[in-house]
Amino acid sequence: MVNLLCIDDIKPRMKGWSAHVTVEEKIHVATSKHSPTRYQKVVLADSKGSRVEGIMFNTAVEKMGPKFHVFKKYLISNADVREIEEKYQTNGLTIQWLISTRTVVEELDEQATDLLPSQFTAASFKDLPLYADSKSHAVDIMAVVVDSMPVVPIKKDLKESFVQRFLIVNEEMIPTVLSLWNAFVENEGKLITDQSNKHPVILCRRLKVVTYNGISLSTRNDSVVIVDPPIRDARTLKNWACRNEKELLVVSNEKPYTNQSPKMFYGPQHKLSTITDVLPTEKVSWVKCMFSFEHILQKYYYMACVKCRRLTDADYGCTYTCNHCNEKQCRFDIDLTDHTDTITASIFGEQAETLLGFTALQAMDYFNRNEELPLNKLHEELKSKMFIVQLKPGNTKNDGSYQRYTVAYYFEDNAENTSFRCQSPVASKVQNSAPESTASAHLSPEKTESSSKTRRSLLETFSGSEESAAKKKRSK
Repeated sequence: MVNLLCIDDIKPRMKGWSAHVTVEEKIHVATSKHSPTRYQKVVLADSKGSRVEGIMFNTAVEKMGPKFHVFKKYLISNADVREIEEKYQTNGLTIQWLISTRTVVEELDEQATDLLPSQFTAASFKDLPLYADSKSHAVDIMAVVVDSMPVVPIKKDLKESFVQRFLIVNEEMIPTVLSLWNAFVENEGKLITDQSNKHPVILCRRLKVVTYNGISLSTRNDSVVIVDPPIRDARTLKNWACRNEKELLVVSNEKPYTNQSPKMFYGPQHKLSTITDVLPTEKVSWVKCMFSFEHILQKYYYMACVKCRRLTDADYGCTYTCNHCNEKQCRFDIDLTDHTDTITASIFGEQAETLLGFTALQAMDYFNRNEELPLNKLHEELKSKMFIVQLKPGNTKNDGSYQRYTVAYYFEDNAENTSFRCQSPVASKVQNSAPESTASAHLSPEKTESSSKTRRSLLETFSGSEESAAKKKRSK
């Protein structure tokens, strides 16, 4: 006779038991950090809503892993039951069933519940900025995919990764980009792409919120993405998408997510730092400062890959085969100054073009004619403006003389007029966000010379390397 028990009644080291469970989550196969051991986790639930973690190692991953399908029901018997060490606990689960090739696992014919998984609370898209770049918070969402983008290879530290981005929405109609990485591209990404014209609904758990093209979502190693889950809420959302197909087509064509205001990323939960307190160990920092770049000799553009934004020596407009797309990107350095200090950071893409008032192609045209951009009026107009800026650290140069920073987002702060003046500050009100890149930021502020004394032929100034140009030795 089968000793059928609920999950809560099955205790560590217990033998001779069976349970009816539904697979709520199936996480991708992973490898241990300090050994070649491969493992795969599943989250199992019973009819009472109790949950337990199932785990398979090595051979069991290959033999038993394919048996488990999300939202299917199973009879499981005599798995080894053990407590999970606190440092390995996830999802609030403290008990683990070790599923080996000896464990009895049989799929049941009865239908699984038609409800959302237990402990699933979909985040509102309008609340996503609250969790931007947080290491401790992940979000669950359910959404409709309205557009699929190509798979993009990305190389970092000699390791190649793959990312595929999708445009998703729900009833709130706030278009958001979801990035799937590596294994998710090969599995869920392919499935979504194959069904992209049918408004697939995705249920995602433990996504991280990142500041890429505005506020966007990205998978983590322990994320779960389920395509068209067989549940009532997903069918309701798909029916909503079918009724609003014309509106979703407009969203897909216009890509309004690229026009999100940087103001939406900043809220009471973000603490402003002074320039002196900005640390490269912090993933992001918010500062209130003035802008200045009148004294910095620079080209205001660089030739780069439109996807990975890395430098290339190819000429504009030529055709060649490499990892770079030979597209122009607007980029320049600016000094950020508050009452404590000054650092230099870089600003990129559409944000840079909006701030500068010129496109990358126009900047390149001025440079090729050996003419300076007409920026005097802009420099003078914006000397009294303050900005709220999100900074991100980049790599430190080998000699350790300066730290690299990026202006990820910024907007003009109209709360108060400035009470001090910095050296030739420049800025303009920005309503668009843009992808990020980096340039050098000196660790100490510099005193500037008069523009008339420092201007030289731009062709002479920038005849050197792209990466070493536009930096002068200055002292307090």
